[in-house]
Amino acid sequence: MMDERKGLWSSCFRIGTPACGVATGVLGVVLAFMLLFLGFWRTLMVALFFFAGYLIGANPNKTAAIKAWINKQFPPKGE
Repeated sequence: MMDERKGLWSSCFRIGTPACGVATGVLGVVLAFMLLFLGFWRTLMVALFFFAGYLIGANPNKTAAIKAWINKQFPPKGE
């Protein structure tokens, strides 16, 4: 049982795992609660922070994805 918890805990910090996505999503929610006081629109913002945190934490190719997005938004000169 201890090994299972240790494995789950360590997977929270392994980039690209669903557990890491959930962990970063939870961090986004905590940050959102610190920044916002509840209400409908603010609660919606908490859900968006969680979703963004999950996407960032669960993506194994963050660097490539960010570079592709930046190059799509701001194409390099000469292209």
